[in-house]
Order: sequence, then C-alpha cells, then structure tokens
Amino acid sequence: MVRAAIYIRISRARRELLDAKRQEPPCRDFCAQQGWTVAKVYIDDNRSAYKRNVHRDDFERMLADVRAGHIDAIVTWQADRLLRTVEDASAIISIAKHHGTIIANIAGALDMSTAAGRKTFHELAVASEYESDLKSERLKLKHLELAAEGKWEGGMRNFGYDLEPYPDLASGRVKYRLVPSPTEAPALEAAAKEVIAGRSHTAIAKQWNKEGLTTVAGRPFSPQKVRELLLSPKTAGLRYLDGKPVTAEWEGIITLDQHQELRAILGPTRRERAGTGLTTARTYLLGGLAFCGKCGHRLTAKRSGGKRRYYCDTRLGGCGGIVRAAEPLEAWVVTRLLGELPERLLEAARRAPQEWETLGRLMTARQTEEDRLEGLADLLADGTWDKPTYVRQKRRVQARINDLEDKIRHLRATAPRRRIKGATFEELQAEWDALDLEQQHSLLADHIDKIVVKPVGRGRHRITSESVEVTWRQ
Repeated sequence: MVRAAIYIRISRARRELLDAKRQEPPCRDFCAQQGWTVAKVYIDDNRSAYKRNVHRDDFERMLADVRAGHIDAIVTWQADRLLRTVEDASAIISIAKHHGTIIANIAGALDMSTAAGRKTFHELAVASEYESDLKSERLKLKHLELAAEGKWEGGMRNFGYDLEPYPDLASGRVKYRLVPSPTEAPALEAAAKEVIAGRSHTAIAKQWNKEGLTTVAGRPFSPQKVRELLLSPKTAGLRYLDGKPVTAEWEGIITLDQHQELRAILGPTRRERAGTGLTTARTYLLGGLAFCGKCGHRLTAKRSGGKRRYYCDTRLGGCGGIVRAAEPLEAWVVTRLLGELPERLLEAARRAPQEWETLGRLMTARQTEEDRLEGLADLLADGTWDKPTYVRQKRRVQARINDLEDKIRHLRATAPRRRIKGATFEELQAEWDALDLEQQHSLLADHIDKIVVKPVGRGRHRITSESVEVTWRQ
C-alpha cells in the first residue's frame, strides 16, 4: 500500500478556507483513483515558496517524514504548490532518487527515477521561478514608486497603527491606510520617551508582555522586536528611499527628533549594519547594563585619565552624579553572577526542550539544503544544466547551508545551560576566564536585566549590595 502525503500551500492567509477546500479534495480523489492511502495532510499557511529566507514548517516536516520512511508519495494540487524554485526541485529530486518517492499532482505522476522525468520536473520549477521573478520585479518597481511618494506599501499593519478603510475613487475599490492605534500608539510613544530617558528596551519588552500587549502576529515581545519598533522610520512617519528620509502619508507616533535620538542611543538597525559593514565591537563588560542610581540614565563607559570608568554623562541627558572605576565594579558584578549561576543554570536546564526543538528545526532545514545540493549534481549529470549554471546554484545552496550551520552553532553556544556548565564557583570562574569579552557580556545579559550604581559620597568605598543593585532576569 502506497502511503501518500498531500501537500497544500496557501499563498494568502485571508483565503485560507477557500484554498484548503479547493486543494485537498482533488488530491484525495487522485489518491483514491491510484489506490493510495492518504497518510497525512501538510499545510503551510501563507508561506511563499519563492522567498528563500521563509521557512516552510510543514514542507520540512514532510521531507523529514519521507527520509524516515513514513511517506511513499507526495501529491499536490498543482506543481507550483510544492515548488517555486529550481532549488526546491533539486531537493525533491534527491529525496525521490534515494527513497523511491512518487511525486504527483492531480494531472498525473512523474517518474523521478529517469532523466526524462527529472528534466520535466526541473522545467516545471524553471517556469514557476520565472513567473515569481516577473511578479517580484513588478512588485519592486511598485514599492519604489510608493516609497518615493511616501505611501504605505500595504501588507500587515505596523504595531502602533490600525488599518482604516477608505474608498479609492480612482479604482472604485476600498483601500486601507495607517492611522495611530488608540491603545498601541500611546504605549509606543511612552516607550520611546523612557528609552531616551535611560530605560532599557529589554525592560520595555517585559513591561509590555506583563500588560498583555502583543506583536501584530499575536506573539509576546522580545527585546529585539521592541528595538526594531523604536528604530523603525515608520514609527516617526518616515520612509527611506536610497538612504534618504521621505515624509510618509501617515502620522508619526514619535517626532523626528526622538527618532534621531533613538538611533543615536540604540545604534543602526541590523539591516543598516549589514549594508555598511559597521561593527559593534564591545570594549566594556557592563555596557548597556549599568544605570545611574540618581537619575536612572544609562551609564557611559570610556577611558578617562588613563583609567577605564563608568559615568553618568551630562551631554547625553544624565545628571553627572555617578563616576565609578570600571575594574572593581566589573569584578564585583562577575563575582555576584558566578555565585548565582548554579541555581540559575538548573532552571535553564528545565527550559531546554524549547531550545532543542528550535535546534531540531534548524537541523532538519540543513538536511533539506543538503538534499538540494545533491539534487543539483543529478541535474548536471543528466545534462539538464551546464557546468556554470551548476556552480552558480551550488554556491547559493552552500551559502544557506553555511548560514544554517552558523545558527546551529550559535544556538548551541548561547543556550544558557551550554554557554557555561561548571557546578562549583571555581569551575565557573575557569570557564568565565576562557570566554572573550563579547561572550562574557552575553552571559551577563542572559541572567542580568539591569545594574544600578548608587551614589556613595566622596572617597574610596567598598562595593556592596547597598551601593550596587543587580536586577536578575526572571
């Protein structure tokens, strides 16, 4: 008995029920005609198969089930539901070759064991990719036009804004525009003011989650997501075209001055850093974690008079009331951390299943990319591709494999129970000393939310829990 998987990809979430009902019954009828048993239905909702950085969860699960020997055939409504790129085709070609998997849509099955069948499958992928490329080019031109005019490009709304319908007289259709949300906009405006005043965006994320605020996708806020919102030009009523700001048609939630100040405090966005080669090399252990105990402003770290110091900088809005030598302050915080770590690492171990689930998804995705790489060799051997085309595609797939391996290594290294594993203070101290400064700071940030340095008067004073307050992450 052939065990068949039905794969459904829904391109637009708002058409979910219609698309699922339209795709699944014909696939079931096809399986019945072949005498196959439907083992499982895999559905990727609103996942573009063309975008190479979009992870299709059920697509990956289906391929993993084929590799595990649970599936004998893959059936789709149309070929473009299963693949949109030649790289997808190469992965499926490799899997079908090794496991004898039947690949079919309701128009019929392809014999992937023959060069002719593989070539036909490849040609379907080429046609699908060409269609997607054409749509993408048109969409990019349209977005450039919208950006130049300061218009909203459509899609999912931004946090802080609601979608307001209005009649478009030119087209005779109802369109939508961004308007400040009565609940989210005040929260975002207040967060901007608090960060400018010295509060961390990590604390903002925790506050929003406690208050029940969620992202537009309905998920809890991460510190990185809050940072992205605060740095977003859309929040200030701006769009950027060729690196230059364009006033948008929607109302800004924060002012242009606040936007510029937030960029100065939080630094460039991840996209800007990647595009310009900017680095964020760390030079001080407590940077971004230490705050003034008098005014609450974030402490600045720099060398002064030949010594490394943390101080409250009046030029950045601070009160100037705190100056501390870096070495003793850092040493005291590290001692506190290493004393707390054994119990905290036990708690982190209880959270490990979530981390390993993410690791499993990454490793499954890496296996799919490796199948793609092997499938490319079959296309070269069949004569479907020439050598330059094979080399070009191989480089693209290998780049993604390298990226996934980096993410796997990063997850293994940054998981709290993996970053440092000692059971005693002496073991933890030895592991701490072996870390570089960036790794030490990351370990601190794993467990410490804020370090408040309080005023103690003139002269030398021993650092104690009364003069330095550590707020631990929950």
